[in-house]
Amino acid sequence: MENPYVAALGKNSEGGSTNTDAPEVLFDDGKDTSVETEEPKVGPIRTAGRAMPLRTRIILLVVGIAGLGLLVNAVAVSSLMREVSYTRMDQDLESAMGTWARNVELFNFDGARQGPPSDYYVAKVFPDGSSIIFNDAESAPDLSQTTIGTGPHTVEAAEGSASSTHWRVMAAKNGDIITVVGKSMGRESTLLYRLVVAQLVIGVLILIAILISSFFLVRRSLRPLREVEETASRIAGGDLDRRVPNWPMTTEVGQLANALNIMLEQLQASIMNAQQKEAQMRRFVGDASHELRTPLTSVKGFTELYSSGATRDADWVLSKIGGEAQRMSVLVEDLLSLTRAEGQQMEKHRVDMLELALAVRGSLKAAWPDRSINVSNKSESIPVVEGDPTRLHQVLTNLVANGLNHGGPEAEVNIQIETEADNVKVLVIDNGVGMSKEDSEHIFERFYRADVSRSRASGGSGLGLAITKSLVEGHGGTVTVESELGKGTVFTIVLPAVK
Repeated sequence: MENPYVAALGKNSEGGSTNTDAPEVLFDDGKDTSVETEEPKVGPIRTAGRAMPLRTRIILLVVGIAGLGLLVNAVAVSSLMREVSYTRMDQDLESAMGTWARNVELFNFDGARQGPPSDYYVAKVFPDGSSIIFNDAESAPDLSQTTIGTGPHTVEAAEGSASSTHWRVMAAKNGDIITVVGKSMGRESTLLYRLVVAQLVIGVLILIAILISSFFLVRRSLRPLREVEETASRIAGGDLDRRVPNWPMTTEVGQLANALNIMLEQLQASIMNAQQKEAQMRRFVGDASHELRTPLTSVKGFTELYSSGATRDADWVLSKIGGEAQRMSVLVEDLLSLTRAEGQQMEKHRVDMLELALAVRGSLKAAWPDRSINVSNKSESIPVVEGDPTRLHQVLTNLVANGLNHGGPEAEVNIQIETEADNVKVLVIDNGVGMSKEDSEHIFERFYRADVSRSRASGGSGLGLAITKSLVEGHGGTVTVESELGKGTVFTIVLPAVK
């Protein structure tokens, strides 16, 4: 019986002369004999929108990287296994072609038919055109795609075969005999298919495990950020004392919490300062309005009194109006001095505080010749500071005048100069009536006076000590007060000394 595949091979071998050095195509039907495999392409992971939570993006990123790694591993393992399978089949084919497949005696009949191993397909074409096929089954390789002298290569199954499984074949010419050896790739294809399925199942299970574990781990890791979010919400709701819990500074969340707490402290301080400034401004406007309204009402009253004919003493009316105008002038001057003390730059020079104290004593002694004003120097070095001489003169004048005006008619004032470390201390001490602790806490506020009735018998505006505090702070110093009822008052000025 003549096999159609052998017949095709026989037709190609007619003539008996074939060059075994160059590849020879047994049958060329225009088909591409190369086997191409396409590796799956992995596109970029895109999120649906920018509003996706951070933990969701992290989980997707982790799962995506893990999936990409598993895919690369699967492709590498499959390619390696395919290469190993092909190499083993090629070695078997080359071994068969170099040994028993060349033995013509193997294909003779001696009582019983002899042949190659059962898993091989072997075809022999002899010089006379006859051919023998061993292990001829329902499936066979397409010999039209088989070439001579190219070594093992892959071909499709022949037309009419029961299976479409590819074959690995090798053809060689030994003299005038053409030998074709082939092995079906069915077992290797099944093995590679099972390997791919197993890797797919294992990869899916691993991704599910990574997804679940990363969900809980990321949720736990981002718990501090949720606390930060809750804290920020509470602060936005008005709870300014709320703070972020402290975590270790070695972590990013700990550093963020520390930075937020510092920012919140500064923010709260700024808010409190702004609230104090606003309250102070409201109080300032109210006090200034009250201070100006009283003398203006008096001026208006004296004018209406004279106009209505209730009095005809013009000199008396004008003297009263002049007194109220003088009080308004003093108030306006004090307001202007306070504004300059807070807003204008000072011309600073080296100032000897002892010399300045003696100058203040001389000026005020002329205004109060019957009062006791003394200067004592307890400093071990020259008490020199850097400041504006005019403003510092005003500071000491205000404090000494305050003691003379409010300490009582018998109060004595002593200006004491001291030096310690890098500072110069100036103490203005009086032995007058003193003031209460509550008055001491508010004495430097604008328009504050211990006399709640706001009596103007002393002629003060309530701005003198506020101006003093602003001027001292403008020189980088501090001013404090200690007082006790019946024992007197001590104002302490501390200024940086010039080295």
